[in-house]
Amino acid sequence: MLRRRWVALILCVLAGVGGALAHVHTSAKLYRSTARLFINIPAAQSTQEALQGVQLSSQLIQSYADIVSSRTTAQQVKDRLVLSESAGQIASKLSATPQPNTLIIAVSATDKDPVRAQSIAQAAAVVLNDSVQSLEHDRTPTSAVEASIIDDASTPGAPISPRPTRDLLLGLILGLIAGVAVSLIVEGLDRSVKTANEVERLVGAPPLAVVPKIKGATPLLAGEPLQTPAAESYRALRTSLRFLDLDAPLRSLVVTSASADEGKSTTAANLALALAQAGERVILVDADLRQAGLSELLDIESAVGLTGVLTGEVALEVALQQYRPTMQVLPAGALPPNPSELLGSQRMSSLVSDLVARCDVVIFDAPPVLPVTDAVVLSTQVDGTTLVVNYGRTTRNHAAEAARRISTVDAELVGFILNRRPKPDTSAYYSAYQPRESAALRPPIEA
Repeated sequence: MLRRRWVALILCVLAGVGGALAHVHTSAKLYRSTARLFINIPAAQSTQEALQGVQLSSQLIQSYADIVSSRTTAQQVKDRLVLSESAGQIASKLSATPQPNTLIIAVSATDKDPVRAQSIAQAAAVVLNDSVQSLEHDRTPTSAVEASIIDDASTPGAPISPRPTRDLLLGLILGLIAGVAVSLIVEGLDRSVKTANEVERLVGAPPLAVVPKIKGATPLLAGEPLQTPAAESYRALRTSLRFLDLDAPLRSLVVTSASADEGKSTTAANLALALAQAGERVILVDADLRQAGLSELLDIESAVGLTGVLTGEVALEVALQQYRPTMQVLPAGALPPNPSELLGSQRMSSLVSDLVARCDVVIFDAPPVLPVTDAVVLSTQVDGTTLVVNYGRTTRNHAAEAARRISTVDAELVGFILNRRPKPDTSAYYSAYQPRESAALRPPIEA
C-alpha cells in the first residue's frame, strides 16, 4: 500500500520536516532557569507523629509548589525586580515542580532573555522561602516547617526552545504518521482494482496475463525479439489463449475494456504480433468504429477498412493490409453513423466467417463495453471475449458491470488481462536479460 501511495507519504514527510524547519527559524528562543528549595519537616517524636508528618509533607510540598505560580507571588517578584510586565504575565513564566519522593521543590522561570530568566527564578525562590516562613509563623518552633534555598538559579547557556534536532525528528515522525494515515484513507476510498485475484472474483473469469506498465515511446513490444517483462507478458497471453481449450481452440477473439484509455488497442496489437511471431496466421481487425486507433498505433493507412467492406464499397482483399509475413490488418476505415448496427448485422457475421477461413486467429479491437454496446454486440459473433482491466484505473463496479453485460448476451468471457501493473512479477534475472541481436535479424515491417 505504501509503495502505491508513496507520493502522499513523501508529501506528508516533507510537510512535517518543512513545518519543523519553519518552527526552528521563526520561533523565538526561550531560556529556562531553575532554583531548588528544601522543605524541612520537623522530626517526629512518635509513630503517630511520623505518619502525620508523611501526610503533611506530601500535602505541603504540593501546596507550596502551587504558591509559586500564584498572582501574589508574581506581584512580589515584579516589585522586587521592578519589572514592566503585569503580574499575570510574570505568573505565566513561573512554574514549580515537586521532585518525586523528596522534600525538594524546583522553581523555574522561562524568558526570552537568559539573564531575566535567572533573575525571575531566583526572585521566585526567595519569595517562596519567605512565604513558607510567613505561613508557619504561628507554629511552635518544634513543629514549624522551614524552607531553604539549596541551589540558586543560574544563567542558562542554551535555549529550551526551539531545539532543531528534536523538532526535526518530531516533524519527521509526525510526517510519517500523517503519511500512513493519508495512505490508509486514500486506499480505503480508492475503488480501483489492484490484484488479479480481485478482478477474477469480480468478473468470474480467469486471468490470462499481467502486463507491466510500458516505459518508452512505443507500446509495441511483442513483435521485437527482446526478453523484456512486457514482451514476455504478451507471450504469456498468447500461451494462455492457446491452452484455454485444446480440443476447440479460439479462432476469433474480441479484445475490449470496461472504459476508454485502458489499453485495449495496445493489447490487441501486441497479442496479434505475439501470435504472428510464433508463426500463426493472424488478422487484426479495428472494430472500434467510433474512435479508431489501431491505424495510428501501427502507422498504416486508414482510409479503406472495415466500414467499406460491410457497406460493400470495397472488397475484403483490397481492404486487408499486410503488416508482417503472417499478419494482416483490417483498419476501421471511415467512421459510420451507425456502428452498432453494422457490427450486429448479418454482413458482419459473414465477414467474421470469411476472416476465420483466411487465417488461424482473428482478433477484433472493439470499443469499451460501458459507454456503447458495440463490443457486446460483436462478442456474440466470435468464439470468445477478453477484458482488459487497467491497474489502478478500472474501478471494481466498472469491471463487474462490463462482465455482467457480456454474460447477459450469452457471450463467452474467456478471461481478462490486468494491464499496466507498475511492478512486474518477473524476476530480476529475466527482466534484465536483453540478447544482443543484429538489426538485420529483426523481421521488417511491411507497409
